[in-house]
Amino acid sequence: VTEHFNVPMEDVDMIMASLENGIASTGGFCVGRSFVVGHQRLSGLGYCFSASLPPLLATAASEAIAIIDEQPERVQRVTQISIDGQRKLENALKKTKILVQACPESPMKHLYYDGEDEETADRKLNELVEKVFEENRLLVTRARYLDKEEIFKCRPSIRVMFQYDLTEEEINRAVEAIGAAARQL
Repeated sequence: VTEHFNVPMEDVDMIMASLENGIASTGGFCVGRSFVVGHQRLSGLGYCFSASLPPLLATAASEAIAIIDEQPERVQRVTQISIDGQRKLENALKKTKILVQACPESPMKHLYYDGEDEETADRKLNELVEKVFEENRLLVTRARYLDKEEIFKCRPSIRVMFQYDLTEEEINRAVEAIGAAARQL
């Protein structure tokens, strides 16, 4: 975030991040000034981030960070794929009740059903997932949460991820399949 918005590190008290999506590991980290980190370590809830990852996951996260350092063009490519992919999704979903919400640079996109109650939205999103699979043999997944455990319940959505290894053809095929299914709802 500091790099993205060009904010000096000295102006930020704490940076926390998850390793789960971008690094394909688990857990996270917290960095900042010593008094803030000390407070977090002593007062923070233990289940937020454990003291250490299992060795396999720590190694995977470390290797992912090393790859990013050695090949920064991978991040640039994912960013460009994400921007282009969001534009394509938005175009494919025009005149449907499916909305794309995401930061254009983010590889993760959420697709929401607009204009209905939560139960209807949930049902329509499930229909979209089934149509995409049945008609195109493409797997699109719902974002799932433990609703009873959430303080702020998340809106039903489909989560789409743009990845480095996807080809233009694969992206176009997926976007067309999602758009076609959305128009049938």
